[in-house]
Amino acid sequence: MAAAVALAPLPPVSMIIAADESTTPFADIPNVTVISYDVAGRNPAAIRRSINAARPTDPNDGMRVDGLSHYEFRWRWRRDAQGACSVAPEDVLFSATVTVPRLIGDDASAKLREQFDRYRQSLLAHEDGHIRYAWNHRGDIAAAMNAATCATASEAAKAAVKAIADHDIAYDKVTRHGATTILPFG
Repeated sequence: MAAAVALAPLPPVSMIIAADESTTPFADIPNVTVISYDVAGRNPAAIRRSINAARPTDPNDGMRVDGLSHYEFRWRWRRDAQGACSVAPEDVLFSATVTVPRLIGDDASAKLREQFDRYRQSLLAHEDGHIRYAWNHRGDIAAAMNAATCATASEAAKAAVKAIADHDIAYDKVTRHGATTILPFG
């Protein structure tokens, strides 16, 4: 329900899920890893308490959130024969992590697991809004660098990254950290 950029710390997690990330809405974006924090319970209220106890903190505003996206951009540029610097979109490298809860244990009924799975998918869809925007705007970083001089290219890239991060903050403000887009749970 939030996004962090560049050097923001990641929350403690119980495990990284590598299996079946193809079911996430951002499966088509390379270098995105889903990180899970474990939750448990026999009913929605117990699971909600477990989520509330384990969920990460948004580094942008200090709010505890059910899901968190973190992405990084790295870039490189070349000098041409005339000494000018240039950056191609593929020179802007992207990686991301998405942290969401994972229901563990055998205490939950099949119906409760289905309800949790629908909630989790809606949470992943909200996080996709953060990840996809950043992914789709990595070309803005290349364009900013190409408009700059070799001496100012890195600063131009950082300004473009900040604009992407500012969008994340606005996205969470408009959706109230996903309250308007995520199926409520518990």
